[in-house]
Amino acid sequence: MSRALALLLVVAAGCAPSTAPDDDARPKAVATISILSDFVAAVAGDRIDVEPIVHVGGDPHTYEPVPSDPRRVAEADVVFRNGLGLERWLDRLIEGSRVVTLTEGLDATITQTGQYSGDPDPHLWMDPHLARGYVANARDALVELDPAGAQTYRDNADAYLRELDELDAWISEQVGTIPAPNRKLVTTHDAFRYFGQRYGLDVVGTIWSISTEREPSAEEVARLVDDVKAHAVPTVFIETTVNPRIMQRVARDAGVEVGEPLYGDSVGEPGSGADSYIGMMRANVRAIVSGLGGRTRG
Repeated sequence: MSRALALLLVVAAGCAPSTAPDDDARPKAVATISILSDFVAAVAGDRIDVEPIVHVGGDPHTYEPVPSDPRRVAEADVVFRNGLGLERWLDRLIEGSRVVTLTEGLDATITQTGQYSGDPDPHLWMDPHLARGYVANARDALVELDPAGAQTYRDNADAYLRELDELDAWISEQVGTIPAPNRKLVTTHDAFRYFGQRYGLDVVGTIWSISTEREPSAEEVARLVDDVKAHAVPTVFIETTVNPRIMQRVARDAGVEVGEPLYGDSVGEPGSGADSYIGMMRANVRAIVSGLGGRTRG
């Protein structure tokens, strides 16, 4: 190939139309929590800017909006929320905004017998099979927002759905290595019901219910200690968004171990290996399986 022809090809390639809008023209989206932001970003690719409102490591149940949040929401072309009562603080920010509820149409039923009652549990993302619904809802919303990128969103969603299927199969295999008597979960707050339901783990108890807004009483904490002992739970777990103090006391009083931290309402910090939804779920599984006497592979 001549140098002139090579130069011509380079120039032509540089002039080829991009699949993504210019930065200034790129639609902007916000999601309430980092997990939802990760879902949306996986589908959006480089066509849409996506950022979470609650910072990584923050607790969405107790979050108090900061002065910059109303502006960020008002400037966004679309706001993605979980719904099911997770982000009640959002209601006062979204008047006039285009809002997508990513749990729309998903089944929030808890079927573990006699274990759960009360408000719908908003933590559907803890089951990768239900996470598929989040991705599908994000895809459909982005196609509507930016029809020119429809094929990109569909292709990205299809690829991510395959990753979720692989994750689901991997989790089933890892949890299967836990001895049957040890398949019991005790966590700081009630975020793992769907996870337990999907993979056959009994959620014996938690310090907080589905929200962390109310401080538990001394009687409730003492009851959890008794439950840990009665069910011979080998390890209890603390989530990264929750104060560890009470669970550390439960573990001490029950004479059991505290496992590696779990990610419930937020992905991990950058570089943690848990800084994406799939990364955080893999980290959770490794922690749970190891703490309950199983062995992870892969």
